[in-house]
Amino acid sequence: MSNEPEDERTTADLLVVLDEDYRRCYEQILLRLDEGERNEDGTVYADHEFDARQLIRTAFAYIEGATFVLKIEASFRAEERGFDLTPQQQHFIFEADFDINDKGEVVERAAKISLTKNIRFAFAVFSQASGIKNTLDVSLDWWGKLQGAIKVRDRLTHPRFPADLDVSPQEVIATIAAKVGFDEALHALIEAGKA
Repeated sequence: MSNEPEDERTTADLLVVLDEDYRRCYEQILLRLDEGERNEDGTVYADHEFDARQLIRTAFAYIEGATFVLKIEASFRAEERGFDLTPQQQHFIFEADFDINDKGEVVERAAKISLTKNIRFAFAVFSQASGIKNTLDVSLDWWGKLQGAIKVRDRLTHPRFPADLDVSPQEVIATIAAKVGFDEALHALIEAGKA
């Protein structure tokens, strides 16, 4: 028996912290731009690279965390409604996959799911578990920006060359738009689920 107190924080607490991290990074970017040198053409030269990388990392930490929480909520809602999710859906909700080890034993391992597929799955399974129409619209501009921002995030996470760490203002703006669009889609789905 452990003497450590149980962690009583909730998934809502997780999202609050992740969103606060993102907002702090966003405010830091704005501060850097305010401190920067303004050129005659309206552009700003600012030492923003570190803050830009942090903003992108925190945006994706939030999006991934919120996607996981949405799937967990779908599982709870399905149980409350007496709706049976398939075993496969349950495995992907908890991001579990299975393999066979060298001893011939079945072992659980983390599922490798691309973020865009995971988001689509989370919205679909939440909608299904809530008995509502799936409101995710991947034809909107934010979804395309999300796909581009994922490539930037991947480049920052797995850099090979110094240039991999460079972040353009357009990449920062696209990430911000992706996060805003994701939030709007998430809130619309949750609101629909309350009806």
